[in-house]
Amino acid sequence: MIESFYYTNFLFKITFLAYIITLLGYTIGLFNDRKLTGKIGLWLFTISFLISTTLIAMRWIEAGRPPFKSIYESLIFATWTISLVSIISELKFKIRLIGLLSTLSIIGILLYSLTKRDVEIIALPPALQTWMFIPHVISYFLAYGALFVAGIGASLQLVYPVGIVSHHSLGENSRLDFSAITYQISKFGFFFLTVGLLLGAWWGQNAWSNYWGWDPKENWAFITWLIFAAYLHFRNISSIDKQRLSWIVIIGVLVIIFTYLGMDYLPTANDSLHTYSSD
Repeated sequence: MIESFYYTNFLFKITFLAYIITLLGYTIGLFNDRKLTGKIGLWLFTISFLISTTLIAMRWIEAGRPPFKSIYESLIFATWTISLVSIISELKFKIRLIGLLSTLSIIGILLYSLTKRDVEIIALPPALQTWMFIPHVISYFLAYGALFVAGIGASLQLVYPVGIVSHHSLGENSRLDFSAITYQISKFGFFFLTVGLLLGAWWGQNAWSNYWGWDPKENWAFITWLIFAAYLHFRNISSIDKQRLSWIVIIGVLVIIFTYLGMDYLPTANDSLHTYSSD
């Protein structure tokens, strides 16, 4: 991993360093009573997001194609969507704890991406050389980023089942209801999850004359959709408590991670059109 970091491009190093500094900024905000200091984390998070945007844009230019083909590229894009949703969530809900945990997760994802670093840029196969590739992938990754952040909110709900009294480091509301925040973020993620699923079916019909090919990743993507559809349905049933709802979201996030990263470990991986190239 150290060797991969040494040989990776300069913008990746700057991006990684920016998120480390962001984590320090959030940590300082937790132990400082000044309101201005509490906002440093969000400012640094925004700067890191912009640097990450530059990294993705430069990769797009260098590759001459959308930078979503390899697992390394997709992991970097995943950190971008997590950053975007986290920043929007902090601005909307006035809560910084999710930003802190999202930053910590992003650092972990970037470290993992170093183990999957591309030796050379991979060309797109003919099947992916279509305009549908961009909206399909972006829709899914916006969904994954939002639902990952929702998973953080669900985890906090389990830790703080009655909410938490707000103070300078956590937000400006009198009490933070993590279940309500998780629900709002999940709705956003579910919308893009649905868009990605429908675009994939449309793409399949145009490319292979088949809306659904029972590809392993297609099946697990649909399972993910069913889990979050169930969560949104159960959310309106008063007899189901917030803790159980939180577990549904967390299970959904784990299924997303398996759908995203676990396909290569299935016996049917060679039959899938959705496994990432890593070399």
